Amino acid sequence: MKIARTDLEKVRVIWMWMCHNIEYDLEGLDDKSKRSGDPSQTLLSGKGACEGYAGLFQKMCSLAGINCLKIGGYSKGHSYTPGQTFSGETNHAWNAVCLNRKWHLVDTTWGAGFADSSSNTFNFRYNEFYFLTHPALFIEEHFPDNQNWQLLKVPLSLKQFEGSLHRKSGFYNAGLIALYPETLQVETVNGKATFSIEGCCPALFSFTLNKTEKPGLMTLTKNGMQLDIYPQETGRHRLELYTKSYNSTKESYESVVEYIIHCGSVDPIFRIPKELDVLVGPSWLTEKKGFLQPLCRDSIINTQDGRCTVGFTLTKRNTVLATLHSEHITPGDERRHVLQTLRGNRVEFKVHLPQQGYYALKIHSSTGPGKYECFCNYLVVCRNPEVVWPSFPKTLENPVGPSSLMEKKGLLQPSHREPIIYTSNGFCSLSFMLKEDVTIITALLCDEASLNDHGEKRFVTQAQRGNHIELQIRLPQAGSYVLQIFANIKTSPTSFEYVCNYLICCSSISTTHLEAPATQQIPVGSGNMVDKKGFLKPSQLGQVIDSPDGHCTLNFSLDREMNCLATLHSDDKKWNTQMERRYIIHIQKQRQVEFFIQLPRPGSYDLRIYADSRLQPGNYEFVCSYRIVCTNPEVLWPAFPNKLQNPVGPTALSEKNGLLNPSNNDPIINSVDGQCSVSFTLRREMGIFARLQSDDVLLTEEAERRHVLQVQKQNRVEFQVQLPQAGTYILKIYTESEQGSFRFACNYLISCVNTQVKWPLLPVDLCNPVGPNSLSEKKGLTRPSHLEPVICTADGRCCVSFALDQTIDIVATLHSDDITSDEARRRHIFQVEKDGRVEFHIQLPNVGTYVLKVCSKKKSDLSNVYDYVCNYLLSCSNTKMRWPFFPLRYSSWDPSYELLEPLTGILPANSDVRFRIKARGLAAVSVKAKILYPLSLGSDGCWEGICTTAGCKEIQVLVTNNLNKGYALVLSYQVKVGVHQ
Repeated sequence: MKIARTDLEKVRVIWMWMCHNIEYDLEGLDDKSKRSGDPSQTLLSGKGACEGYAGLFQKMCSLAGINCLKIGGYSKGHSYTPGQTFSGETNHAWNAVCLNRKWHLVDTTWGAGFADSSSNTFNFRYNEFYFLTHPALFIEEHFPDNQNWQLLKVPLSLKQFEGSLHRKSGFYNAGLIALYPETLQVETVNGKATFSIEGCCPALFSFTLNKTEKPGLMTLTKNGMQLDIYPQETGRHRLELYTKSYNSTKESYESVVEYIIHCGSVDPIFRIPKELDVLVGPSWLTEKKGFLQPLCRDSIINTQDGRCTVGFTLTKRNTVLATLHSEHITPGDERRHVLQTLRGNRVEFKVHLPQQGYYALKIHSSTGPGKYECFCNYLVVCRNPEVVWPSFPKTLENPVGPSSLMEKKGLLQPSHREPIIYTSNGFCSLSFMLKEDVTIITALLCDEASLNDHGEKRFVTQAQRGNHIELQIRLPQAGSYVLQIFANIKTSPTSFEYVCNYLICCSSISTTHLEAPATQQIPVGSGNMVDKKGFLKPSQLGQVIDSPDGHCTLNFSLDREMNCLATLHSDDKKWNTQMERRYIIHIQKQRQVEFFIQLPRPGSYDLRIYADSRLQPGNYEFVCSYRIVCTNPEVLWPAFPNKLQNPVGPTALSEKNGLLNPSNNDPIINSVDGQCSVSFTLRREMGIFARLQSDDVLLTEEAERRHVLQVQKQNRVEFQVQLPQAGTYILKIYTESEQGSFRFACNYLISCVNTQVKWPLLPVDLCNPVGPNSLSEKKGLTRPSHLEPVICTADGRCCVSFALDQTIDIVATLHSDDITSDEARRRHIFQVEKDGRVEFHIQLPNVGTYVLKVCSKKKSDLSNVYDYVCNYLLSCSNTKMRWPFFPLRYSSWDPSYELLEPLTGILPANSDVRFRIKARGLAAVSVKAKILYPLSLGSDGCWEGICTTAGCKEIQVLVTNNLNKGYALVLSYQVKVGVHQ
């Protein structure tokens, strides 16, 4: 107390001492007759009830010369139940203390800790919340017997206090800022009630219904949570919500709020599986555990056909598995309804439900040998009574299909990347490229069919040509089969170990075959023509390719760099020469060529392959042909876009044109949200641009470039694409030749099936590349504050700055479809030079998208012509933001001056306005209104003062550096009635 100098410091010392030295007298917890308010007795015994705490605090403040009162009233504390009424004697006491002529509220009883009635003990737990608590928060738990001590402008009635929602101190201590609903009493709608909480940072949450039940689904949001409660009985229920910080070492959660739920009806259909954890769906918590980019972000998956897929990207190597739980699934079969695939660091789970119902899909990660923890679970719902998916075979091992283990064991370039191979006639094939000295064997297994020990020899044959091996499978009958593949162990060549397995599904065994097209075919391998033409290691060794789904691929290694093409032929009368190349995508990388074919309908087709002639480059000669057969009547694939140029994706041509290290090696980009990006490293400094084209969507020549945002940093260029709607598009990229003309470099196929996608055009004034680039550095704009090209602002304001080059002048303008005049383009930007940097302060006039253009010129150039340097894309989605102009600056305004206030160029009428300007080297600064108001110079170098806008339409700021000379006009403001700062 000796070191405390101010009243606040004295009160703080008293508060801290009492909270850490006086414990609650448990004898007076339930027996009011044993409660003593004598401060001397409380001080001597070190114990006291609320009366004792409040009395001692009042006495100690009085001895310190501080005005303090003890307040009695009702509280929502020990033994309080939500919705209860208060009458008769008060049940609590606290204090009001006067500091700096203002009353504040303090509760030392609750600041010290809490009493545990179950163990009859008092636990010291310091709670800062109850020290000088804001009256608007204090009233949520304290109702004084004298309403004046609510310290509120509009006091609450006792009835309002009884019926108000009780946010506990833990709510505010945890940094929570909002919740929904804000009423104590909540009624269910169709058997469900929804609650949500938002805070300042990510946190963990929990809940109980009637203290023990948990009939609900909770999802974590960025800084909060959403909870759906499904009471299992009608009537009144008590819901309690809890929280704790993510980094907390405590296992227990702290209660933050309680609700009363009135349930009028129970949903008779909705069920929550008992195995489902209450925390459902992916969130920031799953990301922290290393599982990113969830394929399904919703916590509840509704499926009409009984199938669904979920997936994640793994940030580190980990073993993951998934289980499906329901009353319909026999114990021990929880993994037999989930098929897992693993490609690189991407894991996916394909789920087949045995019947309609409610299921818990739990995804687990390994925490040690044989130990797993569930890091995410989904509720999977199917209401279709016709759904009857069988379980996957018992012998099927997850993950299914190609994986990283396959590559480690020497099996490369699998022809089938999907885990399930479908066949409609009982025939299928599978091929790989083998590393040297790798030998494989197979086993074909089936739960339904009886296969003897020699089944793999009778039903699976191997055909090997060099390092290429093809497995040809002929199934004995319809059903589901598991093809297991084993590879020899290097240290023991005669021993084999498991590598991978595929699921093969056959709906029927066909005994009929389609006739080949009338066009003459030369099968692969006849006369070794393929090898002679330089086509090596074909992925298809047979001359017939069976395609159950209307898709197939064919690839070769080339002995030299050459141009290739393929055509597709049919006996169909409607088939024409334009269609011959519209159903083939050609991919060529270095000395690898691949043809991806999708058939327009079932039938028999002739695929012909041609290569550039060795003797006459530019002339194509026939290499080989394949027969492609499809018997699936549901096949109906569309043609590829007419504007698509083969080969697709990055090629040797794109490398020759200077595009290296592409971010997307695959030629087809599937976009879920209508957005994607493609980037390259540039071999040299050159011009480059991209266009978006489509056969389905009408795009003007201007629109083709206004859906692509180009970013260029050093020698890396990126194209960020936003699609106008769902459809198929071609991204064409052009590069500048050494002669200065632009030429085609490569193209990608972009596909989006999301009908909700509707990205607008980029602003017409936006110039590519966007953001800082090599040109801006050459022009003298270095060390930019914003390296990214797009600046998103929540409040409609931002600041962009660069290092200041003293030899150049810089200006900036703001552009949009709504800003039409040159003055308006300048008035939303205020330029400041300080600390060796030039800053552009921007205030957007409205919600929307804007372009910030920066231009420069040499100071030695006396003309008023500025050259374009760079631009940024500014975006604001806050509909409440609407900033006025900055004040109008005149040529006498020195960029080294700093305007501190007012920053808005429109001032309210009939108001006193404070002016503050930081400027050096001036003799006087005045503000001209109806009269002249001189500003005074402070010790901090700021000129400041107040003027009134009464009777004025314009306010001017004048400066002079010599009192014997005239003033110069530097700023002017408009005065407008109804506008407030």
